Amino acid sequence: MRGDRLMRDSRVLVIGAGLAGLAAAVEIAGAGLPVLVVDQAQAPGGAVHRQPLPGVRSIASGMQRRRWTRLMAQINAQAERIEIRCNTRFGGMDYTGDALLTGDGRALMQPRALVLATGARERVQPRPGWTLPCVTTAGAIQAELKTTAHPPYGRVLLAGSGPLLLAVAAELVRLGRAPVAVIEAGHPFSHPLSALRLPASYLIEAAGYLLRVKAAGVPVLTGAHVLAITPSADGLVVRVNTPRGDRSFGADRIGLHDGIAPNDAGLPVDGPVPVLRLGDCREALGARAALADGRAGGGRLAAQLLGRAAPDPSADLDLQRQAQRRLGAIYAHDGLTRLSDLPSDTVLCRCENRTLADLRALGSNPGARGLRLDGRFGMGPCQGRFCAEWVGRLSTPAGLPLPHIGSNRWPSRPIPISDLVDPSAEGLEP
Repeated sequence: MRGDRLMRDSRVLVIGAGLAGLAAAVEIAGAGLPVLVVDQAQAPGGAVHRQPLPGVRSIASGMQRRRWTRLMAQINAQAERIEIRCNTRFGGMDYTGDALLTGDGRALMQPRALVLATGARERVQPRPGWTLPCVTTAGAIQAELKTTAHPPYGRVLLAGSGPLLLAVAAELVRLGRAPVAVIEAGHPFSHPLSALRLPASYLIEAAGYLLRVKAAGVPVLTGAHVLAITPSADGLVVRVNTPRGDRSFGADRIGLHDGIAPNDAGLPVDGPVPVLRLGDCREALGARAALADGRAGGGRLAAQLLGRAAPDPSADLDLQRQAQRRLGAIYAHDGLTRLSDLPSDTVLCRCENRTLADLRALGSNPGARGLRLDGRFGMGPCQGRFCAEWVGRLSTPAGLPLPHIGSNRWPSRPIPISDLVDPSAEGLEP
């Protein structure tokens, strides 16, 4: 990576232009340090504030618009110290401190420090048929709504567990395409006293979603699990197990969602420069916590780089952590116990098309090396982002730690060889 031929850059490199990354950039720039923020999307915003395509109206709520407007005003106030490059991907950082950026903002640089604010990834538990065409994550449907302001074609069904399902359902209703059903594995409406102890902002937002969905007559089935998704002559058929027996629904598009987890696969653990993880990249706590964590973390990093006293810890972050733990208890369900009951031909690793039968053929407790080298689990382009958790749970006896089958080495994702050898990028030499 030729780190010895690169001059150390004075800028702090922030990966991710969502709430955490931009809030950190504001704090770092406010302390007098230059910042380069990169994001693979076409515009800043992250998953929560994903921006619409040019010429498309925004469907963001009033609260979201106000929060985004305040944050962007803070970014603009520090415009002389903050540069944002979109359509730019982070390839990784090697042991010398060289950071590789690809895409429109191609560069090889040695930043003063690295901030990782890559957000969360969606968890999707394997189910028969979950790899079929037109079966995506619920987050992918939400991204489509935010960028195009137009709902997917045909009948939409949302399934899994978590607050995102109601949020997406409400957005579909608002755009005139009410989902045929919301299949929720938990029992969130059975814990009213616990729910009332959530922050008021959580309750107001959830009540708005639920009222809109109920007013549209959308069935919300709780304690229900998708048993199988199968193709049919006119789309897809979803077989659902409910407390009152099995039911079937027809759909053209299915959005699955089983919570969120840090999007940290392939990211460096440490390096020759300070490396800081912020927001959902470190701990999946949601948008409110990401904003608070970005501010606090940016302030701590700036103080470290300038040799100043660290600011006090964020009390807001602890509040959001408590709220997320309460939400987790409210949405708790027995979905994990159903993993071992999956049919043997269920695909676990969609990158390599490896099934439950392939996993069982490896024997009991094959370990990370056996899972990767013999089973090919976690070896595809996603580097275990989708399959690692489920493969680990299914292959490890109870009580033992789950094996780590993802990758913490650069590149953080597969990249073309041309990104390494093309001399036209900033900082690269022939």
